[in-house]
Amino acid sequence: MKGANDVCRVCMYTPTASGGHARYTWELMSALSRIPDCKPELVSSETLEARYRSAPYPVHAILPSLTHRSEFRTKLTWAASRLMHYPRCERQFLEWLRGRADIGIVHFQEQTTWLAESLYRGVRAMGKRVFYTVHNVRPHAYPPLIPRSMVDDWDRQAWRQCDGLFVLSEQLREDLAKFLGVGRPPIYVAPHGIWSPTEAQRQAVPGLGERLRGKRLLFFGNIRRNKGLDLLLRAAESLPEYSLTIAGEPRELRYFEAEVVPAVERLRAAGRDIRLMNHFIPDDQLAALFAEHSAFVLPYTTDFTAQSGVVFMALTYEIPVIASAVGGLRDLLREFRIGSTFEPQQVDGLARAVRQLHEAARGDELSREIRRAKDRYSWDAAAEETARAYRLANGGVERAA
Repeated sequence: MKGANDVCRVCMYTPTASGGHARYTWELMSALSRIPDCKPELVSSETLEARYRSAPYPVHAILPSLTHRSEFRTKLTWAASRLMHYPRCERQFLEWLRGRADIGIVHFQEQTTWLAESLYRGVRAMGKRVFYTVHNVRPHAYPPLIPRSMVDDWDRQAWRQCDGLFVLSEQLREDLAKFLGVGRPPIYVAPHGIWSPTEAQRQAVPGLGERLRGKRLLFFGNIRRNKGLDLLLRAAESLPEYSLTIAGEPRELRYFEAEVVPAVERLRAAGRDIRLMNHFIPDDQLAALFAEHSAFVLPYTTDFTAQSGVVFMALTYEIPVIASAVGGLRDLLREFRIGSTFEPQQVDGLARAVRQLHEAARGDELSREIRRAKDRYSWDAAAEETARAYRLANGGVERAA
């Protein structure tokens, strides 16, 4: 066993080449690399975006790339490709890891649920510690044709193989502890940091008072039923003086076509200003998009048991938040008065929260609270908590709650 003061050589595993997971990994690892006794390295996809390759830590872009669904003629061939892709990635990773005896800790940011337990066992059989960041206690969407109870059992079995688990808030630690029950590994809270904008991006966003007067709401992120977009569109019917932008990629096409699109068309027919940008929004377009809006709306349902990454984008660009009190959002909005909250799935409550935020003339107070939240949620703080857990696994005596 290594001593508690030895250097921790860590491999972070994040197959996703772009988007939220890739950016989260880049931010966290950049901060980890500033800690003297922590030496992180990244394993990712061969198509990893160029911006994430320019990093202060070694990057091993060795995993096979995932072919986009649009390139397949049928759903069957797409599904078959997926079934072959994930085991291929894990075989490639294990082969690489066998040649790295110096790495003592493997930290997974993503997993393939039905393969994760065997993968973690394989890594531990090499004498390495295994950590996993539980971004979602339960998945945003369960795979079709597979019972939810089976998916939950796969996750429990995999996570119990870990030497430690990370979550992004105290509420999520409670949710995860309840989900895992007796025999769980230590659970550490390493809060999500605020995304790092460039100076040009910061200057592109107008003052908060000016944006609040504009009364333009923004729904941003992947479009799934548990994100509650249909609730926001129903609430919009009683908010005629407000405009709305929906920006994000539909991930549940049936829900999008059957419930979202008809609601948008009804509002437009009534003369409402509703902009629908149903596609992925690149990072270099975010500042301009956020600068046009007065508030982020996160109307997530009770099926949402996670910490939303987009709320930290809101803080990055100093936009107030209107959110349902679920998952990690509850903790954040209790600690900092950065917007308004409402009970999940309450359309009238959502409409009241929108009006409350815009009519209370709280621009200065909101700005102060947003800045305070940004000071609290630094990547350096997240990295310190992460490194502390590594040290414990590396021979320390302190134990997480």
